[in-house]
Amino acid sequence: MEQLPTPAGAALAAFAAQHSITVHVTRVPDDEQPAAALVIWRHDGTAMALVPQQQSPCDTLAQLRAEVAERQEEQRLSASFQASVAAGHVEDVATWYARVTKAAP
Repeated sequence: MEQLPTPAGAALAAFAAQHSITVHVTRVPDDEQPAAALVIWRHDGTAMALVPQQQSPCDTLAQLRAEVAERQEEQRLSASFQASVAAGHVEDVATWYARVTKAAP
């Protein structure tokens, strides 16, 4: 990603680097621009974000933060389910999810 001269651009670059996200600004015609940043996660935990050409760094940063939070929640739930199975609980994913989401504060 090219270095952005604004504080928001610097914050975006730092956040992306911290979470191993490579940011690419799209170079397609206006009628083919995506509506928002699209994050593609790789199997090794790194990611690539495709960002609409005219999107502000602030908007992109907010979208990346939401994507990272969602991914972290999915990883937490996955680990919780695997721990439940390892502890000998025999239940399907839907039953487990209902149990852990009701128990959560």
